[in-house]
Amino acid sequence: MSLHELNQDEISQVTGASLVGNTLIGTVNVFNQVLNTKLISSVGEVFSGVGLGLVHQVADTTGLVASKTLVGLGRLLGGDLPESQNHYEKESSEGYYVLLPTYLFGRNPK
Repeated sequence: MSLHELNQDEISQVTGASLVGNTLIGTVNVFNQVLNTKLISSVGEVFSGVGLGLVHQVADTTGLVASKTLVGLGRLLGGDLPESQNHYEKESSEGYYVLLPTYLFGRNPK
């Protein structure tokens, strides 16, 4: 019997790394989906509405960095689940990160 070098797919199967990677990515996806619910998003909407849009943006940027880091780690561990829409990216595209209070100036994001 001779030994041969394992390829990356074989290593993932033996170590279970892809399971760990997918678990990390899946957890990040669930976290972002919860943040994107109307109940949670409304808190940031109020911050932006009263002129604290940059505070809102800093808080969400922290989540963005954590999410991208964990998804990257999940990919390194062999995870291949698709990444769901990130909370920061969703709210940025909807115009929530503004300097001026949106409620006072009649500008509502979305």
